[in-house]
Amino acid sequence: MRPGEVFPHDQAYIEFTDAFIESIIDLTQRQKVEVLAEIVALCDGPAGSHTLSNRGAQRLAGFNTVDVLGKAYRVVFVSVVEHVGGQEVGHIRVLVCGPRRNDAVYDTAEALRRSGRFSAEEMQEIWEALAFLEVVSEEVGMDGWDFKPNPAPLGMVRAAVAAGVLDQETAEVLSQDELAAAMAHGWTDSAPDPAKARAAAMERARGGVLGADLTRILGQRKSARCGAVMQRTGQPCIRRQGHPGAHRAT
Repeated sequence: MRPGEVFPHDQAYIEFTDAFIESIIDLTQRQKVEVLAEIVALCDGPAGSHTLSNRGAQRLAGFNTVDVLGKAYRVVFVSVVEHVGGQEVGHIRVLVCGPRRNDAVYDTAEALRRSGRFSAEEMQEIWEALAFLEVVSEEVGMDGWDFKPNPAPLGMVRAAVAAGVLDQETAEVLSQDELAAAMAHGWTDSAPDPAKARAAAMERARGGVLGADLTRILGQRKSARCGAVMQRTGQPCIRRQGHPGAHRAT
């Protein structure tokens, strides 16, 4: 995409090659966050710093770059709008990150392009990469809680409600693992404790959430879904309707 062009609703599905993960694995945690935050910001400006052409040794026409880490490093990516299921969906494919000196990152990107590694089998979405790099989604400007996981089996939902551990509306928006945690830990002595059950469910989801955050998260899960279909996975986005930035397929 060229300067001035935008994604539909400023949203995009972001994928990384394994080579990109490898290229930033040795950066400090703060540097990783800075790089990923710049990539997430491409949802608002998909052209990046500039587009590439076939001039010189690089044969990367149609690719884009964005400068990161005080312009000491450069990320090579492709941004496109795809037509999937009757919808237009923004898509960012990130190849590699590397030092700007001597155009080394372009040489690496060109080698990746020619090797055929730039394929669906070599790509992973940003949410998987965040976990691999131990970066929390909120650190890079994304709300990691507005997705809706696959619901627990109906029998588990009914059992939790019948036991008084959770109300029907809450039980229906929890995943199987979250609901199992709620049923296992939502008790005080022999009596059900819905507050403990909800806390246990969120602890299972990730790291623990308390108070108003818990209410907000469960409320977001009950809202309408985005539904933009991802080309590679064929799955609809499970984030809330109107979410900012990156789509999420799983």
